[in-house]
Amino acid sequence: MDKSSFLMVERGNPYERGDVIPLTKPITVLGRKGQHFDPDIAFDNIFVSRRHAALLYRNGQFSIKDLNSKHGTFVNLQRLEPHDEIPLQHGDTIVLAGDLIVLSFSILSMDETMDMTPIIRQLAAIEAAGGLRLNPFKQELSYGGKVYAFSDKEYKCLEVLVNHQGQFVSKEELKIYVWPERCFEADAVPDVSSEELNALIYRVRKKTRDILNIESIRGKGYILQKQADAQA
Repeated sequence: MDKSSFLMVERGNPYERGDVIPLTKPITVLGRKGQHFDPDIAFDNIFVSRRHAALLYRNGQFSIKDLNSKHGTFVNLQRLEPHDEIPLQHGDTIVLAGDLIVLSFSILSMDETMDMTPIIRQLAAIEAAGGLRLNPFKQELSYGGKVYAFSDKEYKCLEVLVNHQGQFVSKEELKIYVWPERCFEADAVPDVSSEELNALIYRVRKKTRDILNIESIRGKGYILQKQADAQA
């Protein structure tokens, strides 16, 4: 492998925005760490599959393959079919699980200077989508010039709902993401009472009621929308 190739992170805990992940192996697996499996690049997100996707290097060319992930692998907004593999080009955007993990693929010769403009434009466009901006390090939500601060549990709850705007999120998914310390078996649902979950949703609703609407769906989960969208 005679190229300097890497992924640049726009979104994807535990990485920070702007982090660079070098690609140094013929096969690099992206996924979520499990009890008996540790992917080459691991993300802390319940919507990422254990073995989500793989980056493959053959004959001087990188490609990406979906490993039958539950919530999908996207390249430049195109979803790959399960086990589908396509070549990657410099500046391609890779998205896992909707838009919870956003990466940019880059490849250049060691004696070249990379033009960052296409990547910066891609990242700015993604960040501006929907007008809602999450800051996982300060645990804040920004919208319309206002900043809303949250506790750790409140932010985790909000993060899942915001990243799935307009989509149903089950109570089980929220419990797994917000209370991972109560999981003692792989993919088990934590022991969280209805009172705890309801109190958490109440606090998040109260802090964001001027901009967000969190709708309860038949006692099974929630759908988040911006107030303007909910009233349309």
